[in-house]
Amino acid sequence: MKLLSVNSSQETQYLAAELAKVLQPGTVVLLDGPLGSGKTTFTQGLGKALGIRRAIKSPTYTIVKEYSIEGDKPLELIHIDAYRLETGGADSIDLHSYLRPDTVVFIEWSEYIADYLPETFIKIGFVPQNELTARQIEITVHGEKEAKKYEQLVAEWMKNWERNESENVFV
Repeated sequence: MKLLSVNSSQETQYLAAELAKVLQPGTVVLLDGPLGSGKTTFTQGLGKALGIRRAIKSPTYTIVKEYSIEGDKPLELIHIDAYRLETGGADSIDLHSYLRPDTVVFIEWSEYIADYLPETFIKIGFVPQNELTARQIEITVHGEKEAKKYEQLVAEWMKNWERNESENVFV
């Protein structure tokens, strides 16, 4: 598990931008935390870094939003917010149809679709601190099938983050 702190929405988005640099197609990321903890802010930073021009908003009412990413190879960001599935209906989104080699899938409130999640994923937990925008962020890799690939991805992501942090990029 990697544990770090961010002190603003901008730092949260910058952390996401650093992930975008090393993100591999087929990656599944769960975003865990209470309302207002930074899950969508993180996804917005990631989307911007990937070159998505459309505004990224929480898909709370639509449940799933798809964003095309321009580049050499076709890629899609799939943003899922399962909050409205708390009382059931997880089977209605057909999660497995989004788990393709040409997608990166980010899931908020994944506990409501736990039975449908893939075996291996990266989980990013957002824990609000005393200040409004300060957050502790916990990053873990779960599963075994592709865990090595995800662990390498996280290690490279954290190496870039720590380098930027030591260079005071956030000031």
